[in-house]
This record gives sequence, structure tokens and C-alpha cells, in this order.
Amino acid sequence: MTSELKHHWQPAEQQRHAVAGPLPGGKQHGAGETLDTLCGRRVVAAASNELNWLWPTCDSCMEVAKERVGATT
Repeated sequence: MTSELKHHWQPAEQQRHAVAGPLPGGKQHGAGETLDTLCGRRVVAAASNELNWLWPTCDSCMEVAKERVGATT
């Protein structure tokens, strides 16, 4: 098993979306940054805070994320 991140999660547009690869520089994306997500959408990142990490997860991003790590459920 590898410890290299295949994707990471970021609050954006009222959901938590997955983005390919590790966090750039190990830091969260800045508010207003445009991101290409695993679900194929281009979204604008929200500032990372305790509340927006409770936003619902994008179902499409979750499905692709599962495939990328070989999850069977």
C-alpha cells in the first residue's frame, strides 16, 4: 500500500469535492481558487473552516475517489 495521496478534498460551492493529487505544498486551497474536480466540474474553492467541512460530499466525486483507491464498496 502506498502513502501517496491520489486525491484530496476541498470545500467548494456548498459541497466537499475531490481534487486529483496531493494538496499543493501541503496547504489547503485559497478561497476563490478555481479547481478541477474528480466529478469533472470546475468549481471555486471556499475558505477552509470548521463549518464548510460539514457540507455534504459530492456523490460523483466520492464514486470516482473510491475507484481511484480500489474501494469495493
